[in-house]
Amino acid sequence: MVDDSVKQPESGMEQKEQSSSTPSLLSAEKLCKSFGGIAAVDNAQIFVPQGNITGLIGPNGAGKTTLFNLLSNFLRPDKGQVIFDGEPIQHLQPHQIAQQGMVRTFQVARVLSRLSVMENMLLGAQKQTGENLLRVWFRHRQVAQEERRNKEQAMSILESVGLAPQADEYAGALSGGQRKLLEIARAMMTRPKLILLDEPAAGVNPTLVNQICEHIVSWNREGMSFLVVEHNMDVIMSLCHSVWVLAEGKNLAHGTPAEIQTNSQVLEAYLGN
Repeated sequence: MVDDSVKQPESGMEQKEQSSSTPSLLSAEKLCKSFGGIAAVDNAQIFVPQGNITGLIGPNGAGKTTLFNLLSNFLRPDKGQVIFDGEPIQHLQPHQIAQQGMVRTFQVARVLSRLSVMENMLLGAQKQTGENLLRVWFRHRQVAQEERRNKEQAMSILESVGLAPQADEYAGALSGGQRKLLEIARAMMTRPKLILLDEPAAGVNPTLVNQICEHIVSWNREGMSFLVVEHNMDVIMSLCHSVWVLAEGKNLAHGTPAEIQTNSQVLEAYLGN
């Protein structure tokens, strides 16, 4: 369960007005992807308004992971288009999309276990002068200044998520929930406009789930946008402004959490009622 104090939900009407009046930061239309002749995603669409926390749910095999991979270009669509911040991105590599301001996490947190927590954080910093070998020699002072600023930023983020005491420890020594926090914190190092979260509550104890949700809400209030794929319905319903539902690779429903909870098609397809 997620603590009710994590978020003070807006009314359905307020959410609708926000969604309809806010431009989409991420939009995808008519996305299709097949594997061996079987359509995993079939003419799907999704819109993530700027400044919102948007949820994506559906029964097992609904195509959520495939859609998530298409949005982040870990898979190329057979058809359709993905627009981020006003520009098509389906021709870009994932690292180029990250440089544009959209980053993602994974269901099983991907951290470099043999590096320290701080070293993992520093890997998230973008466009560092020291990435060019010649500049290391000829712009040593600039490289040192950037490294100092990056360490200060990393420590500030680690403090905000409660991982500062583990900054010098191996990332492999962290619990599953702490690795999730580290992965999200590392994503924040890129100063993103949008973070795609792949099941942030999966395999995490309830206390850390609440902490993760609190951080998401806090960052959202500061202007960060999120798209969240999650099986934990308590997390989705308490956290999100709007929710998209997939079934058999197709859009089934879209609305506020309150609307989705009472949608008969969703109850039948997702909840088995």
